[in-house]
Amino acid sequence: MATLNEYQPKEIFPNLIQTVEKYFFEYNKQEIFKHSCEVAETAKAIAADFNLNPTAAFETGLLHDISGVIPNEKRLQIENALGYTIHPAEKTLPMLLHQKQSSYLAEAYFNISNPATLSAIACHTTLKPSATPFDKCLFIADKIKWDRPQPAPYLTELEAALKNSLDAACIVYLDWLYANDLKIEHPWLKAAKEELIKA
Repeated sequence: MATLNEYQPKEIFPNLIQTVEKYFFEYNKQEIFKHSCEVAETAKAIAADFNLNPTAAFETGLLHDISGVIPNEKRLQIENALGYTIHPAEKTLPMLLHQKQSSYLAEAYFNISNPATLSAIACHTTLKPSATPFDKCLFIADKIKWDRPQPAPYLTELEAALKNSLDAACIVYLDWLYANDLKIEHPWLKAAKEELIKA
């Protein structure tokens, strides 16, 4: 059975960027490293605008997709081995587990102990109810620098909303997602959307 231990980095450097770069390159995942760097820079800028910790936001962006090295067919095995609850949506679409598994890897093997960083990584795809501003910072940065070839179709509207608030930007993306691209509804996503609309 696959375990998280199989995916620990071979070497930890004093510089987190170097550690993450070497980690992704070992698995031939250079495109995820590029995306992670872009998200890190964007999260840093958003954090500065909203009086959050830019350094922590940058590190969070670098680490948010580190479980991208895990094949999707092994995700359920790993989650079962860890003994965590698996939502039906995650059983149907195991890729959804990558947000939690990136958080597990960050804590277990990348020397990350900051609860804000671990929380934001663990919900960067679906968001979650009672999300913090730091959670929303990474969520939005990941959507601005999404990992598809074409520009995000909601980008102009989202960036305009972001000038008002993190919540407004989250709502723009979630509205687009539900109207255009939702493959399956994760319970965290549903709860986060309902909470934001009521706010």
